[in-house]
Amino acid sequence: MEKAIINGTVYTPSEKIESGVVLISENKIQLVGHANDAKIPAQAEIFDAGGMFIAPGFVDVHMHGVMGHDCMGQGLVDVIQKIPAYGVTSFMATTLTLPREEVLATLEVMGKILSASPDGASCLGIHIEGPHLSPKRAGMATPTWMYPLSANDLMDFQKAASGYIRMITFAPEEGDAIKTIPALIANGVVPVIGHSDATFEQVQQAVKLGLNHATHTYNAMRGLQHREPGVVGAVMYFNQIYAELIADGVHVHPVAMEILLRVKSPDKVVLISDSAPLAGLPEGEYEWEHKPVHVRDGKCVLPDGTLAGAHELLDTGVRNLVNILGLPLEKALIPATRTAADSVGAKHKGRLEPGCDADIVILDHDIRPFATFAGGRLVYQRS
Repeated sequence: MEKAIINGTVYTPSEKIESGVVLISENKIQLVGHANDAKIPAQAEIFDAGGMFIAPGFVDVHMHGVMGHDCMGQGLVDVIQKIPAYGVTSFMATTLTLPREEVLATLEVMGKILSASPDGASCLGIHIEGPHLSPKRAGMATPTWMYPLSANDLMDFQKAASGYIRMITFAPEEGDAIKTIPALIANGVVPVIGHSDATFEQVQQAVKLGLNHATHTYNAMRGLQHREPGVVGAVMYFNQIYAELIADGVHVHPVAMEILLRVKSPDKVVLISDSAPLAGLPEGEYEWEHKPVHVRDGKCVLPDGTLAGAHELLDTGVRNLVNILGLPLEKALIPATRTAADSVGAKHKGRLEPGCDADIVILDHDIRPFATFAGGRLVYQRS
């Protein structure tokens, strides 16, 4: 059955259409245009946006969970069902550093869930973040569980995950990990530099092999120095690198966020949440990665104050780009939609164009999700 979303300002996001209409046929977008130019079929189901904003559903390529549910295991079912409330319609289920056998066991569970995914947000695949990281840039992860990425690991992990791995964050300078980049690309896996102490020259070598994505820029990577640009300098310098950014107002200073957006432009910055499974929970003490984690003051932190993922989802990041950095909404949406989708090759996501998936979020004037459509189905509406 055809559906029409009417009476709102449409952000495609490259174009802003006042009094816009989005027509959906089955699970695809059929038409996007001005109300005066759109012919809505008489039998179409109408959703009145009530003067709010009609935007592409958010695409989060780096999130670990929400509301007590962890992507890494059976909790993935709940994550799929709950994140449309935050405007997220597509995401990568992201793992974290655990002992190898635990990672393999949870990947088996995740693979089975994705083979018959429940209704809700579309899980684009699995993003491996650990254990192939640098102990020097561990963040909250346990250094003793880390070891270099190898081609054998890629095959073992992919087999356990039933082939659903689409991204792997790793430190290319560790062991012979850099040599795995061509194999990752050949197997349809995006190689991602992260939790890395690599030099600029090492990143340059990785880029020549095909590296084009960086995990949470600034965080857990060698910083920019005037005599050694490091990983941060390389991410800014190489145009081909998509730079993830956590814009929760905690992980990165607003000036650093703005610098990254100026240097890379919204077409190369990928807004992510890096949400912990504790995201959205009230203040208190919880456990994640076999460690006590405190939720307080909008942060998830270890007892020593180390950040343990984020307490906010992607909608907060979009609001912060508007309210803190002063970006117009049409620009703030790009890193959370089109650029995020492009960074993982999902050209049918993150944009409101004919032929694309009908993934849509209706945002109120405070840029908070009011309703979310995934594949043309209404999967969330605020009461």
